[in-house]
Amino acid sequence: MRNVFLLLVLLGLVHARAQDTLHVRAHDRATVVTDRSTGNHPYPVAVRFPAKELPVRRVVLTLTLACPDGMRCGDWDYLDRILIRPMHRTDTFEVARMLTPYGGLFGKEWRFSWQSDVTDFSTLLRDSVEVIYAHGGYEASEDRGWAVTTDFHFVLGPPPAEVLAITELYRVTFVYGDRSRSIEADLPARSISTDARAALLRIRTHQTGHGMNADDGCGEFCSKWRSIKVDKKEVGRRALWKGCGSNPLFPQAGTWLFDRADWCPGALYEAEALTVPIAAGAHVVDIDMEPYAHDSSEATTDIAAYAIQLAKPRAEYDAAIEAILIPNDDPRYGRFNPAVHEPQVVVRNLGSEPMDMVLVEYGTEGFPMRLFVHGKRLRFGESDTVMLPHLIDMKPGLNTFVAKLSKPGSHKDAWKGDNVMRATFTAPDMLDSVLVVQLRTNAQPEQNSFRLANTKGHAYIDHPLGSLKPDSLYTDTLRLPPAGYVMQLADTAGDGLTFWYNAEGGSGYLRLLDGQGRLLKRFESDCGDGLTYQFRVGDAPTLPVDDQPAISVFPSLTAGPTVLDYFANEAAAIRLELRDEQGTVVWSEALADAPKQFRHSLDLSNQPRGRYTLKVLRDEQEVFSGRLRLIE
Repeated sequence: MRNVFLLLVLLGLVHARAQDTLHVRAHDRATVVTDRSTGNHPYPVAVRFPAKELPVRRVVLTLTLACPDGMRCGDWDYLDRILIRPMHRTDTFEVARMLTPYGGLFGKEWRFSWQSDVTDFSTLLRDSVEVIYAHGGYEASEDRGWAVTTDFHFVLGPPPAEVLAITELYRVTFVYGDRSRSIEADLPARSISTDARAALLRIRTHQTGHGMNADDGCGEFCSKWRSIKVDKKEVGRRALWKGCGSNPLFPQAGTWLFDRADWCPGALYEAEALTVPIAAGAHVVDIDMEPYAHDSSEATTDIAAYAIQLAKPRAEYDAAIEAILIPNDDPRYGRFNPAVHEPQVVVRNLGSEPMDMVLVEYGTEGFPMRLFVHGKRLRFGESDTVMLPHLIDMKPGLNTFVAKLSKPGSHKDAWKGDNVMRATFTAPDMLDSVLVVQLRTNAQPEQNSFRLANTKGHAYIDHPLGSLKPDSLYTDTLRLPPAGYVMQLADTAGDGLTFWYNAEGGSGYLRLLDGQGRLLKRFESDCGDGLTYQFRVGDAPTLPVDDQPAISVFPSLTAGPTVLDYFANEAAAIRLELRDEQGTVVWSEALADAPKQFRHSLDLSNQPRGRYTLKVLRDEQEVFSGRLRLIE
């Protein structure tokens, strides 16, 4: 039995101070592989959680995936579940759901962490509990998998509203669209009886669509609505659909950027929680799906839903800060960091009374603080992302940003322990005033726009939608005054400048050079919805010249023809090698007089069909290794 409590638990401390936090680790780099015989491989760990007498205000689960020792990361986007089973019970509860990434591109040192609020299950995360990481899928298990770590962080303090009961509504995977069986047969209305103290009912759901019908893409690649009713009154309706092109974990090896039925590869599922007032007595909860029928449906829906009874919130006015999105070095927020302006924080109302306003004091430690009045009306449990005005103060290197809440609804806050949050952030790059921006479009530039502007909105480069030409190189030499800047590439199709699946779309790139034409920064072309780069211009540049060549090959899935794109700061002798899966060189070509920048066409159609690795050697030193697949 694991027991990793802090000393204060062992001493039986009940009255928690503000921001006291306990950390319990369940899985510790557990090697997780598939069970191809069943498609499900559970990994249980016995854990000792806090005693039930200890007041817990919030519980956050952190899931970390990495490549296992001596193995490579898994290849496919499988559905995994994090389950708990209190030792005094026989049933399990799905507290979180993970959709694994396409890990074929990840190196040995790769790792990524996600977080999920699992406070709804706080009364079950007590004493002796079995935590089960259940890994799905059918890929080979001998040489690939995941190193899984699960951490539970308990924030101590009075719970905003006491959890009185948890009732399972649905735990089912069923064929969606089966003409011979009504959807209602798998999602019947459920009756529950509420506690006499119940004031609120929270419906918490995990629901994802899988499988694919050839004609319409259902259930993974079609958008269908779902309705939730309590006592025949609809309390929520939305499309079960999620955009994936802005996933912070990118690029991935597969079709990571395709939008899906409420999930994305390489993302911890974000549970939906609807909270409605309720009276004691008998009630009916009903979840309905959009009618859909198919002659031979391969579509499935996987749902886990719970009804959570809550007592009346303990305080009338209680605000909490839940996240600092900008500025923050956390990779989960890497799509919009580092940043030069407009901090963003997430606030939540945990009081029984609607919160019409809250004061937000914010700033970087060591600099003056600023004050902002957030005026959006929030009911109990509701949250909002708040964009704060002004530039972000910073010193070179690491900084700490702090945000503080006060006066919810112009009243005193009932619990100040969650009113303050800090985040570490790295100052954005400082660049010299003379810069060269290179944008090479792909074959579908009508999907792209590109803009570079200062924080006041003045544009130095502006290519709106429809203005870019296909397969063209745009070079802009800029002389920028000291300020903060935002460079943004957008793609309306969500497949970036390069995507292996879209060979017809061609390949492009975005690079930043110094005044002498040397590489400063390369940007990922396989970027989905696009990318944002924020930087500063000043007298003490911090971004060094990048001496490693920028190299790409496209298409990587080809019948033979492909193109190598090469850029380096200096000319050198280049040699290309094609190696088969055994590592044997099956083809090579020397480019003795290669210039610093070139595009080189290759035709590998005379090679047997299969998987290969193309290596580029510069002065006999390997500088690039890319995967190729030759197909018919």
